[in-house]
Amino acid sequence: MKASCALLLLALACSARGSSEAEHIHVLLTPQPGSTLDPHSVHARPESAVSAISDDGKGVLIEVKAGTRTLEVDIDGACPLQLPLSDARPGERREFDVLPWLRAEGGDLAQLGFDAPFVVTLVPGCREALRSRISWKQVGGEPVQLSPSKDGLVLRGRTTSFGGSAPWGVVPVSARTQGKFELSATTEKFSLRVRGAAAARSGGLPSVPVSQKILLGGSGWRIDSPAPGGVGRLTDRGSQTWFQPDARGRWTLKDGQGRVLSLAAGSHSETPLDCGRSDCHAKESEAVLTSAMTSVLVRGLSGKIPGYDPDCALACHAVGEPGLADGGFVAVARDFGMTKWNVHDGAWDELPRALRRLGGVTCTACHGPGAIPEPSARWAILRSDVCATCHDAPPRYSHMVRWQATRMSRADRDARTRSDTACRGCHTSSGFLARLGARADLEEGARELELGIGCVACHAPHAKEFDPRLVRRVDLPKDLTLPESARKSRICVGCHGMREASEALLMFPKSDLGAHAKLPGGCLGCHGGSTNSPDVRGASHDFGVDRHLCTRGCHEDGKLEADVSIASRALGMLRRLGVSATPAPAHARPLPSQSDSKQGLALELVLTVASDPQAAIHDAKRARALLDRAEALLGDGK
Repeated sequence: MKASCALLLLALACSARGSSEAEHIHVLLTPQPGSTLDPHSVHARPESAVSAISDDGKGVLIEVKAGTRTLEVDIDGACPLQLPLSDARPGERREFDVLPWLRAEGGDLAQLGFDAPFVVTLVPGCREALRSRISWKQVGGEPVQLSPSKDGLVLRGRTTSFGGSAPWGVVPVSARTQGKFELSATTEKFSLRVRGAAAARSGGLPSVPVSQKILLGGSGWRIDSPAPGGVGRLTDRGSQTWFQPDARGRWTLKDGQGRVLSLAAGSHSETPLDCGRSDCHAKESEAVLTSAMTSVLVRGLSGKIPGYDPDCALACHAVGEPGLADGGFVAVARDFGMTKWNVHDGAWDELPRALRRLGGVTCTACHGPGAIPEPSARWAILRSDVCATCHDAPPRYSHMVRWQATRMSRADRDARTRSDTACRGCHTSSGFLARLGARADLEEGARELELGIGCVACHAPHAKEFDPRLVRRVDLPKDLTLPESARKSRICVGCHGMREASEALLMFPKSDLGAHAKLPGGCLGCHGGSTNSPDVRGASHDFGVDRHLCTRGCHEDGKLEADVSIASRALGMLRRLGVSATPAPAHARPLPSQSDSKQGLALELVLTVASDPQAAIHDAKRARALLDRAEALLGDGK
């Protein structure tokens, strides 16, 4: 009985479906390559002849009642259609191309060059569009010169000048310095956005994508040895020299002084991603599986990030530069004909495997799609410019601008700090990493470079992080303790917990913590940046103190005066001990043979205070106690 009912229901369903097929004509509207259609933007007449309008994946599907002779279709931003259907049979499927009202032509707008002219031409898709009067305006990015003509159908412009520095070799270009712009062309029924940039982003690495134009610092460049099958292109435009590789492999360039620049060119989609082999980078590959960077696109497309917009995120949440034929995520998606991204549970698994391997911030996103650089060039990965390609995009991403305003970014400007072993461990990124036992192989190549204490010193993209910020874990000096409330500041004590920079030694002794040491966040409780707005990322990277925070709950009377006598007292005691510099240099510390003497112990105590320029603020009570103890050792006090 149950089987009979099931067969009857199946027959009825098939009969109903067949009846529906016989009563309708299926009209598929297909957009131009690279474009999309929204069913809500499609309006068909006569309305009585239309049963449904839906998304078909390839375009918009309209179900039209059989017998309809003509269907008139208006589409927002596209040319109107009059579709003859008088000879269409019931159940038949017909496809019609949708032409945009106007389409923009202008060649490669993603790499125009700085202070360079460009032309955008609007091509009408139908006669009606010819009568449009177009109005142009800039709606975003760096200011560009605009000069429209022919009722707006032709727009001439000039990009902005380069606003960054141009070191020798591959010049780093960030989202802030690439001269990106966005223009809007509008008519009474149409609006078109045109996006362009003077240059594609670059981390300054010697590993570059094929087809990308690379800005070179220096002069007199020539191609000394091209990659197999390549010709390449060197273009001089005023004071700018651009190099564009056209083949995968190793390229050798020479400047006018004979200096050699070796570049490896590749494609993201063709670079083997076997870095995690057991004999190579197995630990790093295992660690990044849980990284917030490598998983951001997976979480976003799966609906786990509120308000996630893939179209705005793909430039930084996936591999490659949108707009370039570099084998990146967007370029490969375009080859698949994919321009729309669904956000729902399981959306990631629905992507082709070739796209999934390019999703997230994976190896080539930071290291480049070429081969591993030669040993002499591997220092480039220490550049903060590698991170700046995404994290230097104010006003929202202010990491780089904030960091550049700090003394940390200039910590190794003095040549002595780059050569003296006692200084390198805290004043250079490579020296700091070498002291921690990480990437010691980069030290030699970076010894003569000014890189500051950059991103990779504090953030470990490969190591297992203890919070989502990828902050590197360091061991605490034996002389201090760190309360759980201050664990976010653990990375700071790696350098600021030493005798030569004693802030943490004053704030976090083994016992009797002061008021500032108990603040939530520890060091970052005060040095957490000038704004805590969730819309501004990287605000903490200026490490400045917002004095308004001090008057909320603590110094409500507004009195923030420090005990200035502490600094003068410490300076006087150093002079009596034969030391004249404040903060005291490393060689002022007592020798091991002196450290057990009263004078040696006193010097250690005074240095702890004198080496912290803000000792009176960090913990005035403890600073005075240390100086009292030093005076007692010298017989000058009780």
